[in-house]
Amino acid sequence: MFKIYITDSVYDQINSAERGKSLAERSDLYKILHQQPYKVLTEEETVRLKSEPEVLLTDPSAVYILDISNTEAQGLQKQYGVMCLSGENPDISPLIDVNDVHIALEDERMGRGWDSVLDSIEALPSNALILTDRYLFAFRHPNAGDGIANVSEILDELMPKDFQGGDYHVTIIFDNMAKHSTYSFNEIIQKLEDIKRLLNRPYPIMMETLGITPDCPMYKKLHNRLIISNYYLVEAGHKLAAFNKDRATARQMLIPLTLFTESSINGTSTPPLDAIEQTIDTLQDFSKSLQKRPFHNDYFYAVNGRRMEKCLCMRNRLIK
Repeated sequence: MFKIYITDSVYDQINSAERGKSLAERSDLYKILHQQPYKVLTEEETVRLKSEPEVLLTDPSAVYILDISNTEAQGLQKQYGVMCLSGENPDISPLIDVNDVHIALEDERMGRGWDSVLDSIEALPSNALILTDRYLFAFRHPNAGDGIANVSEILDELMPKDFQGGDYHVTIIFDNMAKHSTYSFNEIIQKLEDIKRLLNRPYPIMMETLGITPDCPMYKKLHNRLIISNYYLVEAGHKLAAFNKDRATARQMLIPLTLFTESSINGTSTPPLDAIEQTIDTLQDFSKSLQKRPFHNDYFYAVNGRRMEKCLCMRNRLIK
């Protein structure tokens, strides 16, 4: 869940500079700090984060504002896929949405397909992805929306070129009963493994696949077609299998969203962050229930191309 970790000296400096200003004059960072959970770090805790940077991934959706240089902050951000800002000049603007909306028209070209749609978010740091669309593999013909091809394009656009936090986590969720009649679950997970190989990233990828059925308790809560990462989501009005290369496969709106909007920061609307947390809550509840349930016949599960008889907990770091 979203949280801000901030060095005590930086926190004091921001409060001192902002306290005397009117509400309209206060910075977005100050407003977010006073709306969202945060933890003030001592200098010793900040030094520990620098010496043991893997600790950043214990809270993979957090923002870290530390008493370190811009160079150090950028290095940590790039290596571990978490947003890390220097207290010298903490710029929170990448988390504020730019109202980037794309309207796809069936069988018409739309820029470069997913490459164009994801431009506004692909530079954000990332350490995990979740793709959820019950009908992701409902078609095999490219003009109708080939789910495998679209997953490949989405991952190639959004997964970082470099990551040093161990496994990068990807979770794919779909309705196993709604898949195309010629697909088997085993074929889908093998094709997802082929995608991993073809992406040719220089780091390991943990690919988790969950094929739910209508009997699964969270089935109705996963109606929306979403791509979720630690600092953004993308919503598809109709389906994530949205393109055949650069041609749209359906008429729909495709909306990339970062965590906040100006209106949500000013208290007049709901932040996109809430939509991310609602979906993560649903997946966490499902994951927590797995060890207690007497049956496991309402889903199919695999990790790294290996079919599992049952899932005891979901592995994506955004869900833990």
